[in-house]
Amino acid sequence: MSHSGDIRIAVDARPLCHAATGISRYTTELLTRMSDMGGEWYLYSPQPYDRTGLHRENIVHRSGNVPGYLGGSQASQLLFPRWAREDAIDVFWGPRHHLPLRLPADIRAVLTVHDLVWKQQAASMRASRRWSERLLMPRSVRRADWLVTGSNAIASELEASFPGAHSRLSVIPYASGFDDISGVSEKPMDESRYFLFVGTMEPRKNLPRLMRAYKSYTVRVASARALKIVGGDGWGGIDPDKLVHDMELGGKVEVLGKISDESLATLYRDAYALLMPSLYEGFGLPVVEAMAHGVPVIVSQDSAPSEVAAGAGYQVDPLSQDDICQALCALTLDEALYLRLHAQALPRARDFSWKTSAEQMYILLRNGR
Repeated sequence: MSHSGDIRIAVDARPLCHAATGISRYTTELLTRMSDMGGEWYLYSPQPYDRTGLHRENIVHRSGNVPGYLGGSQASQLLFPRWAREDAIDVFWGPRHHLPLRLPADIRAVLTVHDLVWKQQAASMRASRRWSERLLMPRSVRRADWLVTGSNAIASELEASFPGAHSRLSVIPYASGFDDISGVSEKPMDESRYFLFVGTMEPRKNLPRLMRAYKSYTVRVASARALKIVGGDGWGGIDPDKLVHDMELGGKVEVLGKISDESLATLYRDAYALLMPSLYEGFGLPVVEAMAHGVPVIVSQDSAPSEVAAGAGYQVDPLSQDDICQALCALTLDEALYLRLHAQALPRARDFSWKTSAEQMYILLRNGR
C-alpha cells in the first residue's frame, strides 16, 4: 500500500487470538468501529487470529506462524518493530498492557491498561503471565505517549504505581456488545428467574466463596432462586462442576461452561441478578452487559464494577461469605430494593457506548490526546 497521506495505525492484534475474553471483545468492538472512521490499519500478531468483521480495504493483516508454546510475547517483541518500520507506521496501539520495546522512537505509542492484577492480586495469576507483566508493563507504560484505561478505579491505581502517568492518561470506558433492545423483562420478579455468574474460571473471580455464600442462602431462604454459571475454563484449579458436587447443590446450580453470544444474551435477559463479587476487576464487562438487559448486579465494594454499576449495583465485601449471602437474601426478599435496582439498570447501561468509546479512541490515536 503506498503512503497515501492518511495516518497509519498498527495494532497488537494478539487479543484476537483468544476470542470470548474481555480483552478480545474490547479490541474487536473498537477496531471494527475505528476502521470505519478512516486511517490505514495494520494488524500484527505472531499467530493467526480471528478476522471476523475485519476484512476491509484499509486493513492489512500481518500474522506469523509462531507456535503458541514458544510464547507470543517474545515473538512480538522481535517482529512488531520490524513490521512497523517496513509499513512506515505513524502510531502503534497496544490494547493489552504491552508495547514493542524496540519500537522506533518516531512512532507514537498508545497503550491500554485494563488492570494491574500483577501488582494488586499477583497470586491470582499464572506465573508466566505475572512475569511477562512484571517485565514488560512498567517499561511499556514509560514508553507510551498516551495511556488509556476503562475506569477511574484503574486510573487511580496507575497514577499511584506510575507517578508520571497522570499527564498522559485518559479514561475511555467499555460498553455492552448487546443492544438493549434485545429485551428487558416486563416481569422482573418472575419466579423462573435465576442468579447468573459470568466469568472465566480463575481465582480472582471468587467463585468458591460465592458458591459457599449461595449454599447458605439456599438454607436460609425457602424460595431461593437457582444459580447459573457461565464461563470458559481458566486455571488455578477452579472447577465449578466439582464445587456443585461437593456442596450438594446439583438441584439448584447449573454449570453451562462457555456459550455463544446469542445464548448469553438470552441468559442475561431472563436473569434475576448478576453476581460479580470478584476480588479484582479492571472494568467488569458482564456488569454493563447485564444492565443492558435491565438486570441488577451484585458487585464488590469500592471496585471498578461498583463504579460501573452505580445505582444499579448492590455492593458487598468480596472477602465476606456472610455479606454475599446477605445480598442474595436481600435481593430475593426485599421487593422494593430489587425494583429500585432494576429500574436503574438500563438507564445506567445507556451511559456506556462502544460508538462513543471508539470515537474517543480514534481521536486519541490520530491526534495524540
